[in-house]
Amino acid sequence: MRRFFGADRHQNDSPPDPDRAPAPFTRRVPPLGRRGLAWGLELAIVVVGIAVPVYGGIVHTQRAEQSGSSVEVRLSPLLQTTQTTVAKTLGLPQRSLRETVTPLTYGLWTAALGVPVLLLGIHIYSLGRWGTSGPKAWLRIQVVTLDGQMPSWRQSLLREGVGKWGTPLAIAYALWRLAGGFPNPLILAGLSVVALAGESATGLLNRGRRPWHDRLAGTCTVDPETGAIVRLTHQWQSKDTETIPQDALPPSPQGGAITWTEDESGLTAVVLNPAPHWPEQKPPRWRSLPPAVGLLLLIGLAGTSAAGGYLLRGRTLAPPSDPTLFGQMVATLTNPAADLETKQAAILALGNTPDAQVTSLLVDLIGQADDPDWLDTLHQATLDRGMAAVPHLRRLNQSLSRDLAGTGDAAQKQRLVLRLQTVNRSLAKLMVLEGDRIHTLDLRGLHLGYLSQGKREFILILNKQNLAGIQWQGTRLNRAQFKGAIFFDPGPDQTANTYDDRIADLRGADLTDTDLTGANLTLAQLQGAGLLRANLTATNLSGADLQRVNLERATLIQANLTGANLSQARLTAADLTEAVLTKANLSRSALRQLNATGVNLAGANLRGAELQEAALADADLSGAILIEANLQGVDLQGADLRGANLRGANLRYSTLQGVRWQGADLTGVDLQGAQLTTAEIEASEGFVTAAPDLDTGQQLQGVDFNGARNLNGGQLAYICAQGGLHSTCSSSP
Repeated sequence: MRRFFGADRHQNDSPPDPDRAPAPFTRRVPPLGRRGLAWGLELAIVVVGIAVPVYGGIVHTQRAEQSGSSVEVRLSPLLQTTQTTVAKTLGLPQRSLRETVTPLTYGLWTAALGVPVLLLGIHIYSLGRWGTSGPKAWLRIQVVTLDGQMPSWRQSLLREGVGKWGTPLAIAYALWRLAGGFPNPLILAGLSVVALAGESATGLLNRGRRPWHDRLAGTCTVDPETGAIVRLTHQWQSKDTETIPQDALPPSPQGGAITWTEDESGLTAVVLNPAPHWPEQKPPRWRSLPPAVGLLLLIGLAGTSAAGGYLLRGRTLAPPSDPTLFGQMVATLTNPAADLETKQAAILALGNTPDAQVTSLLVDLIGQADDPDWLDTLHQATLDRGMAAVPHLRRLNQSLSRDLAGTGDAAQKQRLVLRLQTVNRSLAKLMVLEGDRIHTLDLRGLHLGYLSQGKREFILILNKQNLAGIQWQGTRLNRAQFKGAIFFDPGPDQTANTYDDRIADLRGADLTDTDLTGANLTLAQLQGAGLLRANLTATNLSGADLQRVNLERATLIQANLTGANLSQARLTAADLTEAVLTKANLSRSALRQLNATGVNLAGANLRGAELQEAALADADLSGAILIEANLQGVDLQGADLRGANLRGANLRYSTLQGVRWQGADLTGVDLQGAQLTTAEIEASEGFVTAAPDLDTGQQLQGVDFNGARNLNGGQLAYICAQGGLHSTCSSSP
């Protein structure tokens, strides 16, 4: 340890010898350069210690998921808390947070958390004990106080934690959030480097070459062998010595005067009186502990008082219950002689009673009632309870749904449907009445779909409502009406794709026959959801996660799916006319019989997609990835395939008139029976030439068809006539 970080702080009883020859490396590099190099190494160690394990874990987890062979473990509470804190601080989207990771990723992330803490502890300890650590020791740089002492641990923390790292990073973060750089992490990284370098560069603005963190901690850096930058001697005089006023310099702990001069080794500080010394031992560290403990106790006391006051305020402001009134109402409800109107009046009165137990009573009554009029009264009284009724209604919905699925008795089923309709009407009405307060609702696994019983039916209608942030995982929402509904809110920072976004979570939800026309589902989580025959006309699904979603026969006319993830999705017979799927991921998706005339798929990933008999006339597929895609029988008239990658794609019997192919990779493309033109073409023996009635043109100018497979004579004649490239084309017209 001593050989690695430097000599023992107690082994010297005199200042460093300025005449001692430096090491070979330090002789070639000036002191100021070594300080800069040490700073860069310290920064690199911190960045590598954190970034490499985190990035490596993310890459490994993604590859394991893609291979389908990942075995995952849950993150520890410490890692989960750290992950959440980092996401909040940097504005990372919540959907990027993980609850489970692969074992290797778990180990890497633990290292990313523990290694920097360990390095920081070693660094502070070594700096306080020997005045040097890590890169400083390697580059022969030592930190001392102005009187030649080793810095205390308090000074080490102040120098490194507050001055050198804490303040610059805080300034960089504030600029990032306030100057428009948020949430771009590269801008934050750049600002951080500039702030850290700027703080260190403050040493160039004063004669002592002491950056702000040294001035804050009352320290300076020296070459322990030559004393360069700051030389400590017993006494030393020169006619070129410039004496600085005492009040312009940090006071010497021993009261000595400090003068500054320059010589061949650079700027030199000299302590004149009394002579500095290396003490045998330093004062006990525990003397600096009581103020810190006192501050912590003060903060704890203030926090406890604030929390107690808040709780007391809540109890004081809570409306007092009236057991007498509650008892009277219950007695009325349980009185066999009371008529329906009297009981209904008692129920409505209970709805406005400020007693917390009323809410559970009303919901329990819904779960027992059979009369439609009585259920309507309970519904109205429940609405008066506001959001307090939602947890109770949620539990009753789940209970009734289970009973409904398990009963075969027609009469019992009728009663359960009537009760469930009442519960769902109450939930739907509360979502309309409560407005912005519903973003925290947890409606996972509920039955909120279509219910019909006699003349009564329930359809969830929440058109144009703000539903951002509600949890709908696994919820049954078939035939619901969400026209123009808002499922996405950028949050207080008004920036999309950050931590405070309120995003619809509809994973595994049943949205069969649901109307989502014009809805905003930006960044929505819809993995595994069922959207069979759903109407998504003009819906905004940009950046949404639609992996394994069922969109068969769904309508997505003019929908915006820019950057959406539709991997392994099913869109058989869906209508994507004029939809926008720029840079969307449709790998291994089922798109058979798709109607996508005029669709924009520029830059989209369609690797291995099934597109048999799809209608893609006038589609924009420029730059798209269609490797090994099955496009047999597809109508691609007038489509744009410039720059597309079609390696190994199947284009058998496809309609390809007017397709723009320039820059496309056609290696291994199967064009058997594909129709390149409507003209009648004949092929001559030997080299293929244009038939007399076939006009020459430039539609295929420069397009390389040498890698294409199963081309017949007619296709080759057209390719040659239109300027395409193939080994069989004649060099002359």
